[in-house]
Amino acid sequence: MKCETCGANSESNLCFRHKLRKPLAQTRMTSTATKSKNIDEMRNFFLDVWKTRQDHKCENCKKWLGNEPLTYMFDHVLEKSKYPDLKYEEENIMYLCIMCHDNKTRGFMSPMMKEREKQLLIKYNLI
Repeated sequence: MKCETCGANSESNLCFRHKLRKPLAQTRMTSTATKSKNIDEMRNFFLDVWKTRQDHKCENCKKWLGNEPLTYMFDHVLEKSKYPDLKYEEENIMYLCIMCHDNKTRGFMSPMMKEREKQLLIKYNLI
């Protein structure tokens, strides 16, 4: 199948670059109180980071991210699954465009991303 926008190969009518993205959740997404609380905390944390930082560009490729924060734009430099104590540390959050986020998730980190990860590991005495 081909993307309707750019003609690239895709699994649906839009490729991953043009697929619609969800904005940060505005309401509780689950009936479980604990999970809802965590989702709200993370959402509020991301919104605070968005309001604090004035330069809304991908920190890797410098692409402008737009005026509205979307879930994929926020990436934990040190993964929250491995370092849960750092999930609400603002300096552990990196702005990434969809392509850079996808590459990092798949293990293709740029030298800048590797250096940032190394600096945080050193700062928090994790190596």
